[in-house]
Amino acid sequence: MQQNYKRKNYPVIYLIPILLIFTVFYVSPAILGLLYSLTDASIKSSGVTFVGLENYKLLFSDGADFFFSIWNQFKFAILDALGKTIIGLLAALLLNRRFRGNHFLRALIYLPIMFGTIMVAIIFNYILSYDGFLNGFFEAVGLHGLVNDWLGSFTLAMYSVIAVDVWVGAGWSMLLILAALQSVPKEVIECSDIDGAGAFTKFFQITLPYIIGTLNLSFLLSIISGLKAFDIIYAMTRGGPGHATEVMSTFLVKSMSSGSIGYPAAISVIQFIIITVVAMIITYFNNRKESQ
Repeated sequence: MQQNYKRKNYPVIYLIPILLIFTVFYVSPAILGLLYSLTDASIKSSGVTFVGLENYKLLFSDGADFFFSIWNQFKFAILDALGKTIIGLLAALLLNRRFRGNHFLRALIYLPIMFGTIMVAIIFNYILSYDGFLNGFFEAVGLHGLVNDWLGSFTLAMYSVIAVDVWVGAGWSMLLILAALQSVPKEVIECSDIDGAGAFTKFFQITLPYIIGTLNLSFLLSIISGLKAFDIIYAMTRGGPGHATEVMSTFLVKSMSSGSIGYPAAISVIQFIIITVVAMIITYFNNRKESQ
């Protein structure tokens, strides 16, 4: 009887450390942040007064700047996720073949994710600055029309940062998709070769159905990562020029310069709600599609 009890509770016992860590480092700060968002807490004052939804009213009354940061966050997340997933898929299809240097190329594409954000920002700030390497290269080969202030342009700054983040994270998507490609039964591929199926037919009718779940997972995780994006944006542009690359995270950091705690906490709560709702919607449609 005692042995049966231990067997039944074996998984529960080993979940306790994980639940404790999750509660201490995730649940507790989230609850504390929610409570702070309902107060006038500030680093300039030791007193804390409950103000209800005043911070949220003030946040939404800010209007254009806050809503523009939300728009930029979604723009960054969607384009970033598409870039990582598409480039990761193309790289995985190429590197799923056997040829000399295959493993070296895999490591080379995955390598950028190993670099620190600050190092990446410093390198690309030099490359993309007006007097930097990229414009110098265009000048040297006579492509003067392509010379731009890549990080100082209101039009190009966001796309430049997205391109850098895609370069950093595409290798992770590639490995995820590559693992799915290697699970496609070789017998099915060989039968399609015997039947004379072309490359496009094999991909869309055989390969894609096997890896669609992984593609959805890669896109979902990249979307969530993009909705939380802060470090690469802040390190490269600090939300500038103007508000061109301002996202919720950089908007939150700038709001802390006033010394307020309650107001930034309200921003973080709104960001948490947005990320949760988006993740739930994507997961719902993904599960619905897989169950059909």
